[in-house]
Amino acid sequence: MLEIALTCANATLKMGTDGIFHLRWAPGSNVSSADADAVVAAVLGVTGASLQPILVEVVDVRMSPAARETLLETRFVSAVALVGDTVVDRVMAGALLRNQECPHGYFTSVQDAREWLGQVSVPHELEGSAS
Repeated sequence: MLEIALTCANATLKMGTDGIFHLRWAPGSNVSSADADAVVAAVLGVTGASLQPILVEVVDVRMSPAARETLLETRFVSAVALVGDTVVDRVMAGALLRNQECPHGYFTSVQDAREWLGQVSVPHELEGSAS
């Protein structure tokens, strides 16, 4: 796995040999707009205009409205799998996944999320176009 440097201290971002990004927010994090901007910039810095899938661990994470807006308004991945383990994680994931244009899902296991991302097909309108 390739570790990708982030300008925020509350997350790690890696890219597997399978092309799947793995973002792990530190449990207990308060994700700000600047944190979300850092993730988007890092992913786009690696992929350019091509879109790759991302697995995001959101265990015990709070997301600011501005961070949510940044992540929803910027098309920078081809598919999203959110992983959490509590009812609160599921509710937060529901808010993040609402109105997504790309394939998305919520999982309680990183392995299940990774398997789903490996099988998901990307709609033609999303292929190769980050905006």
